[in-house]
Amino acid sequence: MSWSLGEMAALALKATRGAGLPWGLAEEAAGAVFWLHQRNLPGISALCGYLASRDQPQRTGTALCPLVTGAALSDGSHPCPSQMDDTIDLGVVAAPLLLLPFVATISPGTIWLEAGAASTATSSPPDHWHSDWLRGSAACQLRCAAGPQIDPGHAGQTRLADHFACCVDRLTGYAHRTYAPATSQSRLAGAGAGLTDND
Repeated sequence: MSWSLGEMAALALKATRGAGLPWGLAEEAAGAVFWLHQRNLPGISALCGYLASRDQPQRTGTALCPLVTGAALSDGSHPCPSQMDDTIDLGVVAAPLLLLPFVATISPGTIWLEAGAASTATSSPPDHWHSDWLRGSAACQLRCAAGPQIDPGHAGQTRLADHFACCVDRLTGYAHRTYAPATSQSRLAGAGAGLTDND
């Protein structure tokens, strides 16, 4: 398997829509997953976990949707800290890693996302990210810092690593929900089909 990040984002778009979210939020999910993988962060794992939790609401309880929360932050409809070391509580958010791209791109680019008591985000390698950032939920907070949370120089990845094959399979399952089933009319309209025999 060798997927470009563009192919992965297209799959994330269809999978999110197949899981029942509106197209607008599906586009936000695709953009967030692309942004994370550019920086070698496991966005597709977080999306898999979040979409699975929507099928089992008891896993996240009343946690906020990271895509809706992120869109509200990007649109300016949710307040953000503006002074050094100011903080704002967001409440409990599901799969907080999916929220990170929205927070990181808020002007001037120095807002940090913190989630859970033991999972303060840094620019550490992805293996160091606490599992609450990927699955389940965590109490999240925004903090205004002196510099960016994720080093912009880390945005160099262009392909999806092979060890995400399981996530690709799961997202493909969600994406199949967006496909319309074949009908007798569509079969007749397909290439090589029809009632006319020219042989």
